Amino acid sequence: MNRDNGTTDGTMEKQRQEIERKKQYDIVTGLGWRNFGIAFLVIVIAIVIYAVFFR
Repeated sequence: MNRDNGTTDGTMEKQRQEIERKKQYDIVTGLGWRNFGIAFLVIVIAIVIYAVFFR
């Protein structure tokens, strides 16, 4: 009986992780590739500015 609970918990965890991955993919594709690229560049530029001025 304990073995079944472990299997059920493992299955639920796998399903939860799969749903989270799908949500992340939907966020990226929902933005569109151009907007995602712009957001990515802004993040990279912000990291570079932080590294240059705050170190």
